[in-house]
Amino acid sequence: MANTQESTDFMKYAKVDTSPGASGYFTPTLGPRNIKGSKGGKFWFDVSGSGTMTVVLQRKPPATGATWETYETFTSNDRKEMSIGAAGVQWRAGVLNDAAYTSGTKYFGFDW
Repeated sequence: MANTQESTDFMKYAKVDTSPGASGYFTPTLGPRNIKGSKGGKFWFDVSGSGTMTVVLQRKPPATGATWETYETFTSNDRKEMSIGAAGVQWRAGVLNDAAYTSGTKYFGFDW
């Protein structure tokens, strides 16, 4: 097995089923230009699967030199409606590093 990403015009997801390494494993980045056809900048964030790991939802503000900030963490399956927020904000989700992964498979990401 290998960690994978999947992206279409209406979704950006990742699947983690092996230890992600020190750099972690993340979805493709989601920004305002990605969610064409979304009503009012709304999108869904989803975590599903039977794995034991911590998935983080991160955002990066548009400021020069900004870094990824953890917005929320998930240890169980969840689905929530979100808004893109301020212009230029980028979103991603992932398993931060080996310590955040124990076992199994999680599928997580964004759809609109």
